[in-house]
Amino acid sequence: MVSTALANAPSSTGLSSAVRSLGRRRKTVAPRRAPPLVVEARDAIAMNRRGEAKFIDLRDWEVLDRTGWISESLHCPPGEFAAIVDPASPLHNRLFEPGQTLVFYGGPKTAPLAAARKARALGLKALVLRGGFRAWRDAGGRIAGHPNSPMPVLKSSFRQAYRFTMAGVRKRLARLKRAVAG
Repeated sequence: MVSTALANAPSSTGLSSAVRSLGRRRKTVAPRRAPPLVVEARDAIAMNRRGEAKFIDLRDWEVLDRTGWISESLHCPPGEFAAIVDPASPLHNRLFEPGQTLVFYGGPKTAPLAAARKARALGLKALVLRGGFRAWRDAGGRIAGHPNSPMPVLKSSFRQAYRFTMAGVRKRLARLKRAVAG
């Protein structure tokens, strides 16, 4: 390559410019960063309170019945995903408000990520809830359960109920200790 450039180079002044041009490196342009694909549970809760997000659950019905789901979220089995998320679909217009961000969670490990990428490819704003339903529940987000199954709500709020109960027990024990000591 160098020999052909030198052979085709004109006179001595042109030779030095040809050698200099071979030594130059092209400037690399930094790739444009895509917006983040993952949202933390606390940020997702704030988005939900402001009405900026619609949550889409990709888990099976059996799992939903056992654990519950994010309040006001939409259950979307993998087979119905294309019909629900496609903006050209009439079902999409009935379920989502324009400009809303879709937040996917649940399902197999990579399903929410793949769903968010597909939704972004369709031109929608889409995110993935980091940590899924468990992170949402642990951050204090509102959850719901199946109407015929009281267990999901009890399981998900068990931690909060336990803390509340233990706080009451501690207060009663403190009163008893004061009464006995006093």
